[in-house]
Amino acid sequence: MEYLNAIEDFIRNAFREDMPCGDITSEATVSGDKKAGGKVVSRGDYVVSGVEVARLAYSIMDPDIRFQTAFTDGGNISRDAVLFSVDGPARSMLGAERVVLNIISMMTAVATKTRKYCDLVRDTRVVLLDTRKTIPCMRTFQRMAVRHGGGTNHRYSLSDAVLIKENHIVAAGGISEALKKAGAAGNVEIEIEVKTVGELQEALRGNPNTILLDNMSPSMIKKAVEINKGRVRLEASGGIDSSNIREYALTGVDCISLGTLTHTIESADLSFLLEYD
Repeated sequence: MEYLNAIEDFIRNAFREDMPCGDITSEATVSGDKKAGGKVVSRGDYVVSGVEVARLAYSIMDPDIRFQTAFTDGGNISRDAVLFSVDGPARSMLGAERVVLNIISMMTAVATKTRKYCDLVRDTRVVLLDTRKTIPCMRTFQRMAVRHGGGTNHRYSLSDAVLIKENHIVAAGGISEALKKAGAAGNVEIEIEVKTVGELQEALRGNPNTILLDNMSPSMIKKAVEINKGRVRLEASGGIDSSNIREYALTGVDCISLGTLTHTIESADLSFLLEYD
């Protein structure tokens, strides 16, 4: 699992946030030796994401909780199906409930939305990328969900690759100067954002790995593809949604990056039902 230590730390912090001094309601109403069985039920049709995260969360909460599922991340689940079941100490399962549901509801929503976009361009050559427009400290989970939905991850952080955007270009003194300075920084992937065909031509002379075509129309991107002639990777971004993504994909561009995969989501509807022994 990607960044396992970070995931474990996040889950522990989430439990601490949710019950800094314990779960006083469960401690007051449920005896410590009470056993129970629980299940998470899907209230819609989704692409599953977060099953293994949920398994890990329950083991962190209480090693005595047993976890079972017939689903794997990236699979499909139908309305009213049981995503997974747990059994063990009742207090522990009640304590884990909200943290687990919050994470897997978000991840399942991201995976489902990503699959929707992937299906729209399934027969094209384009690769769908996520962006850094993620919930703070939840990036690892959201990136996993994008992959479960069939998408591909862009750079994880500002430390992973050079991505020169408009503000960097202005500060550096122009496209050519920005690329020159970035090239001198070391052997790293370099991507630069352009907004016009003229800027594209200037960027190509600097030989970056990728050029991001920002808020260009499909016709402009077709022109950019013709000018590029396969020399560098071309990425389209900005103003792309489910209504026009196919038109963009058919321009011949290599990649499309979509912030909407992670920053505009509605959590999946999942319910936790507990039955006492």
